[in-house]
Amino acid sequence: MLRWAHILHILVVLSAVSTIMPVSAEELTADEDTASAPSPAKMQIWCAIMDAASSRLFVSDPTPTGPLSHMALWVAGSRFVTIVNSRYNLTIRNSDHACTMYRDKTHATKARDLTISLAQHHGEQIVTIGLD
Repeated sequence: MLRWAHILHILVVLSAVSTIMPVSAEELTADEDTASAPSPAKMQIWCAIMDAASSRLFVSDPTPTGPLSHMALWVAGSRFVTIVNSRYNLTIRNSDHACTMYRDKTHATKARDLTISLAQHHGEQIVTIGLD
């Protein structure tokens, strides 16, 4: 039961971290000046997913990504979970919120580092997986 409390705590923190400065498709509309929009080359995406059975947190490094869309997040999350499952012979299924997108590498790195430090604090093993 205590293990589930730790997992729940990490998931809550991940949700809180994603509200620090995530970018969602709704933030930019056609009515806004696109000159103020961040360039797609600066957008960063990183993914994290927890395997509760082995007490491991699988994370990726922030990676530059293309334009804003929920589909891009879904595809990256699905790909990330597929890579983790195939490399470690796991059956992690929920990839809906595995990845988050940030405006720049600084915010993405801070959120990722916070997630990693909280997982380490709870005794989880950190495994870095590439998105490429």
